[in-house]
Amino acid sequence: MDPRDAVDLLRALAERQHGVAARRQLLAAGVDRERIRRWREGGRLVVQRRGVYSLGHALLSMEGRWMAAVLACGEGAVLSHRSAAALWGLRAPGASAIDVTVRADGARRPGEGIRTHRSALALPSFATEHRGIAVTTIAWTLLDFAAVTSRARLRRAVEEADRLELFDGMAVAAALTAAPGRPGTPALRALLIDMESRGVTTTRSDVEAALLEICVDHGFPRPLVNHWDGEAERDFVWPRERLVVEVDGWRFHRGRVAFGADRERDRRAVATGWRVVRFTAIEVLRTPRAVAEELAHLLSAGQRHSGGA
Repeated sequence: MDPRDAVDLLRALAERQHGVAARRQLLAAGVDRERIRRWREGGRLVVQRRGVYSLGHALLSMEGRWMAAVLACGEGAVLSHRSAAALWGLRAPGASAIDVTVRADGARRPGEGIRTHRSALALPSFATEHRGIAVTTIAWTLLDFAAVTSRARLRRAVEEADRLELFDGMAVAAALTAAPGRPGTPALRALLIDMESRGVTTTRSDVEAALLEICVDHGFPRPLVNHWDGEAERDFVWPRERLVVEVDGWRFHRGRVAFGADRERDRRAVATGWRVVRFTAIEVLRTPRAVAEELAHLLSAGQRHSGGA
């Protein structure tokens, strides 16, 4: 191959793949082993993973890191689980190992920082491409994610898929039917049943989703979530019980001005017959049983006050 053609091929491949290319791809395209060796020694190629190089630099974007991990796992590998959820925009990218699903007969060892999952199913049946990266479909991503995350974070992922207009109920049902024994099946199926009967929620954080899961677990009346009361948005509202619950996390309740505004609004609500209770994010996430007991008491008292059973 002409040297200029080889360089053009390398650049085109790296441009399509977020700055990386696999050795096997270069060989298949006609670049000989000696040229690859000279590129490495000359700094044109930088080793990112076994058999995977970046073009002239060591720093990669998140997409580049995902792509490198998939390429390192060999033919047919796809991004999956937590990493696939992040690629689809259903959760924030994490600092943990990159999840990749490989064929059941795959023997390649991709190296440190990659968590492989083997699948006996034909990979094309649940694989697609997003941003140029081989990845599990939305339906399979949710099913896999359900097996490795909390119910609150799963709820957030499904909510986000719905908000982004990526959620396909028929595709999810097909995935559940095709793999009834997968670990994430019970959690995802239970969430879908809940959302079918109650509607898709709009929580703004994992903490809010965790509080909603506490309500589901204990059979509490379902609150209005992020409800506008005419003055501001409230995290959780039980109109019948005239109860407002706010979850104070750093992201949405920070700073002296916000702190003062929150308390002033609470006092006005109390003056009109509402009860306002605030839980911290730490309470919700670390002591859910205590939060549930307090909520049960508050809701019961509200029902007695309103004349309910």
